[in-house]
Amino acid sequence: MAVKTDERNGLRRQRRWTNRLAAAALLAVLAASAGALEVGTAQPGLKGIFSEQVPAELSAEAFAPLGPNWKEWGEQTAAAIQRFYALEGDAATQRQHLADLKARLAVMEKALQDARYASIHLPLISLHSPLARRVALAEALLDTLEADPQAAHARRIAAKANAVGAALDALERDVKTFPGGPAWLNYIKADDLRSALTGSPDQEATTGALNATKSRLAKRETLTDESQKQFLSRPAFLALEAAIAEHLAALAAPLPADNSAALRDELKKLVAALEDYEASASSSAAREARAVWRKVRELAADGGDRLQTVLSTHYFNFNVRIVASEQFLSRLLADARTETGQVRDYILGANVGGWQTTSTTVSVDLKPAADRVRFDLVLNGTVQSNTAGTTSEATVYTSGYHTFVGRKEVSFDGTTFRTQPGTLSVVATNTPTGATTRYSGGLFGRAAERIAMQEAANRRGASEAIARSRIYDRVLPKFNAEVDSAFADSGKRLENELFAGLRATGLYPDAQRYQSTDQSLRLSTRLMADEELGGGAAAPQLLPEQTGATLALHESVVNNAIDRLELAGKTLTEEELRKHVEQFLSKALAREFKFRAPEAAAAAPAPVEQTAEEEEEDKTPAKLAFAEQDPLRVQFRNGMLILTIRAGLVREGKDPIPTQQITAPIYFKVEGDKILATRDALEIVGVDGDIRPIERRVMNSKISAALPDRAVSARFQLQGPKRTVQAQVSRIHMVDGWITVTAN
Repeated sequence: MAVKTDERNGLRRQRRWTNRLAAAALLAVLAASAGALEVGTAQPGLKGIFSEQVPAELSAEAFAPLGPNWKEWGEQTAAAIQRFYALEGDAATQRQHLADLKARLAVMEKALQDARYASIHLPLISLHSPLARRVALAEALLDTLEADPQAAHARRIAAKANAVGAALDALERDVKTFPGGPAWLNYIKADDLRSALTGSPDQEATTGALNATKSRLAKRETLTDESQKQFLSRPAFLALEAAIAEHLAALAAPLPADNSAALRDELKKLVAALEDYEASASSSAAREARAVWRKVRELAADGGDRLQTVLSTHYFNFNVRIVASEQFLSRLLADARTETGQVRDYILGANVGGWQTTSTTVSVDLKPAADRVRFDLVLNGTVQSNTAGTTSEATVYTSGYHTFVGRKEVSFDGTTFRTQPGTLSVVATNTPTGATTRYSGGLFGRAAERIAMQEAANRRGASEAIARSRIYDRVLPKFNAEVDSAFADSGKRLENELFAGLRATGLYPDAQRYQSTDQSLRLSTRLMADEELGGGAAAPQLLPEQTGATLALHESVVNNAIDRLELAGKTLTEEELRKHVEQFLSKALAREFKFRAPEAAAAAPAPVEQTAEEEEEDKTPAKLAFAEQDPLRVQFRNGMLILTIRAGLVREGKDPIPTQQITAPIYFKVEGDKILATRDALEIVGVDGDIRPIERRVMNSKISAALPDRAVSARFQLQGPKRTVQAQVSRIHMVDGWITVTAN
C-alpha cells in the first residue's frame, strides 16, 4: 500500500511538472507571438504598391539640363528620389523620405518664381511637375491606407455638407444677377437648407432639408413654362443638385469593412496604370486607371476622398487653358470712331449753330470674378466744337472741348452674356473766343463786344451744364443700345456656330471654368469621358497674363480628340486621311475646314540611292492600315512633340507590312514670322511581328514623305466684333505633357 501510495504521489508530481512545462511553453509561444505581433505593427506603407523603378524623367541624367551651378543639388535630389523609390523601412520612414522630397520641390518652386533663373525654368518644370505628382500621390496613398473608417466617414459627411453650402452660395450669387431671380431661392427652400446645414451634417433635420430641396429641383421636368425649366437647369442649380445627391449618398453609406488586403491590391493596380499612362499616354492605361479607381472608392475607408483630391489635380484636371491679357482683349474688342456733324440748337435764349467732332475709343477693363468672365467696356470720348450763339443783341463764338467716360459691365458664364446698365461721366469746357454785336465796327463796338463776352462768361457754368446734359442724353443711350445689341445673341451664336458642332463630334468639353482677374481672362475646359484621363496642373510660368494671349493644350485633350476621329482599324491613303480629318473638323467647327498648304522649308537632303527592288517597293501604291488600338498618340516632352503611329501598310500586288510602331520626334521653333517644324529620325519597332529590312526602309520612306519638315506663317488674324486684329505667334513651349502657344 505504501509503495502504491508513493507511486501515485510520484505520478501526481510528474503531472504537475508536465502541466507547468506545458503552461510555460504556452506562455513562451504567446510571448513570442506577441513579440512577433509587436514587430509586425510597423506598417509596410507603399511597399508592394508603389513602383520601385525611378521614372526616366526623374533619373539622375534628367537633372543635367539644369547646368553646372545646380550639379551638386541635382545629384543630391536624384539620390533622395532613389532613396524614396527603394521603399525601405515602414510607412513612417517613407513619410520622412517624402518630406525630404517636398523640401526639394520647395527649392524648385522658389527658383521658378525668380526671374533670375528664367533660363532654366523649362528644365525645372520638367522635373518639378512629375516629381510633385508622384509625391502627392504617394502621400495620398499612405493617408488612404491609414484612414480610420469611422473618422473618415464623419469627415466625408462633413465635406459633402460643406460642398452643399458652397454650391448654395454660388447659386445665390448667380440668381441675384437676374431680375426676380432671388424668388427661386424660396422655391427650392434655400433658407431651410442653410439653417439645417448649420447643425450636425448627419442629423435627421439635415436629411429632411436635403430631400426637400432635392424634390423641388427635380420638379423642373414637370414645369410647363419652358423658360422656367431652362432657368432651373442653369449650371448653378445642377451643381447644387449634384452636391445634395452626394451628401445624401454619404449619409446613407455604411461604414466600410476591413478591406486592407483588397485595397492594397487595387492601389497597386492604380499606380501601375498611372505610370503606364505617364509613359505611353495609351487609352488602355487610361481605361484601366479609371476602372481600378472605381474599385478603390468602394474599398477605401474614406471612399477615396484623399486620393480624389490628388487625381483631380493631376489626372482629372482641365486639359485646355487659355489666358488672354487685358491688353490683348482691348485690341480684339477695341473700336475707334470719329464723327463730324452740324450743331443746331437753342440754348439760353440763343440760336446756336456750328460744327462738332466726336472721337471715341472703346477698351476693356477686366474685373475679378471666380465663376465667370467679367469686364467693363470703357468708352473714352472727346467732343470738340466751334459754335456761334446768336441773339438779337450779339453773336458769341465759343470753342468747346468736352470729355466723357462711359462704363458698361459685361459678363459671361460659359453659356450666356449678360450686360448691366451703363454709366457716363462728362466734363464740359466751353471757352468764349469772340463776339460781335450790332455796334461792332462803330465807336462803341469794342465796349459792346466786351459786354457780350462778359455775359457769355457769366453764363458759362449754365452753358457747360447744358453741354453735359446734351452729351449724356446723346451718348449713353447709344452706348447702352450698341453694347446690348452686340451681345444680345452672342450666346445663341456660340451655341449654333461652335458648341453644336463640338457636341455633334464629341468634342464639347465635359467641364468648363471661366474666370477673370484685373489683368487677364482665364478659360479652362476639359475633354474627358468616363474611360479617359484629363490634364494636370499647368505651371504658372507657362501661362503669362501680363501681355498677349496663351493657349495651352495638354496631350490628353489631343489624344482624346484623336480617339473621336475613329481611325482605329481603318485603312486609308494619305489623301483619304486628309479628307477624313477635314470632314471631321468641318463638322466640329460648323464651317468648311481645309488644311492650308505649308510653305517650303529648307531643301531636303538628297535621297539615298536605292536598288531596283527598293525603288519598286517604294513606288508601290499603299494605304496605311491603322491599328485597332491607339493608332495615333501625341506626347509633349522636353521641347518636342512625340508622334506615335501604330499602323501597317496594305500594298497593291504585294504582301502587307504588319503593324509597326513608328515614333516621330518633331521640334517646333519660332523664327521671325515663321514657325519651323523639324522632324528627327524615325524609330520603327514591330508590333505584330518583325519585318524585312527592305520593308522597314519602305515604311520609313512612306512615313517620312508624309511628315516632311515644314514652315508655316507665324502670323494670323483674329476677327473681333468691329475689326480684324493681326497677331503673331511669339513662342512655343512643350514640357510635361503641355504645349503652350503664346501670341502677341
